[in-house]
Amino acid sequence: MNKIIEITTYIGVALAIWVISPLLGKFLDSLYFNPGMLGSSALITIVGVFIILLGTLLAIWTIYLLKAKGKGTPNPKLPPKEFVVTGPYRFSRNPMALGGFLVLLGEAVVYYSPSLLGISLLYCLIIYCNAVFVEEPELQKRFGESYEDYLKQVPRLFPNPWKRLK
Repeated sequence: MNKIIEITTYIGVALAIWVISPLLGKFLDSLYFNPGMLGSSALITIVGVFIILLGTLLAIWTIYLLKAKGKGTPNPKLPPKEFVVTGPYRFSRNPMALGGFLVLLGEAVVYYSPSLLGISLLYCLIIYCNAVFVEEPELQKRFGESYEDYLKQVPRLFPNPWKRLK
């Protein structure tokens, strides 16, 4: 049963970010924006694809770390048993969410979609609120003082290049 929950989580999130969000963004664009309003450029498309790949690799890396080092999954019903502070977790407390945001942002660039840009910003706001009000209090209960020290050293979402976990 746990394996089904885990696989369903990965498929559901991937569908939401890779398929449903772009479709919704393009649909909303068709309602509110003139299709010829935004130009197209190969360079901009390449930049967007790079951002998508970066976000995807970041999300995959964090899933791997949660499974290999944390002995769990990103799903709150099957959480990691060990506190993970390696890899991208040294620079961001929520690198998987950052990866999802980068994918959505890259899609907004590739599809020239103002609506998808809005969706990516809404996703970032929802992830931020979830981290503050749900994830962080739960992780403080589970991991105690080591997590509280981590909170003081590592930014919530966007890495600070001048500050990282020591």
